[in-house]
Amino acid sequence: MGCTSSAPDAAAQNGGGGDSAARTVKDTPKEIAASSGIDRELDRARQAEELKVKLLLLGAGESGKSTIFKQMRILYGSPRTEDDLKMYGVNVRSNVITAMRKLCMLLRNLGLEEALSQEPAAEEGGQTPFEAFELLVAHLVDGTANSDDLEAPQGEDWVGQSARAGLGANNDAKQFLQLWKPVKVLWEVRYMCSFAS
Repeated sequence: MGCTSSAPDAAAQNGGGGDSAARTVKDTPKEIAASSGIDRELDRARQAEELKVKLLLLGAGESGKSTIFKQMRILYGSPRTEDDLKMYGVNVRSNVITAMRKLCMLLRNLGLEEALSQEPAAEEGGQTPFEAFELLVAHLVDGTANSDDLEAPQGEDWVGQSARAGLGANNDAKQFLQLWKPVKVLWEVRYMCSFAS
């Protein structure tokens, strides 16, 4: 075991000959301001992290963990933006057209057109349920109808203008704008209401 000292300590004992290694650097006001700004940002980030509610969902596969998480996000998450609402509207319209397409095919397969022809005309527009059914079948099932025969949507609508929704030129959401009246007539038929109950 030997007793030796490091070079800076030796320099300090010898009268401070190595002043670059022994002296400390003082911070400039600019560096102090930058350091305190970083400290404030770290404090804000720490406080924001403390405000977050963390939830651990445990359970077997297919037990509903994702469903509960999505529901919590819907109820307590950030409010919906205009673009979100547009996207949801597009999805709802598309789902209505998909459901009506399946309903028309089912009515046709079960041979229930006769029951529709006995229903009275709707109060609005004077279209009978059978006429509405034939129009919807021609547009949604057979694809034999001409879209130009339908009236164009009134006013400006945002369907297809949402980049996030990624809509093409011929989609169900746009068809809804042209077919909503016959959809409404067919949906409100007393015969259909008996199916729903």
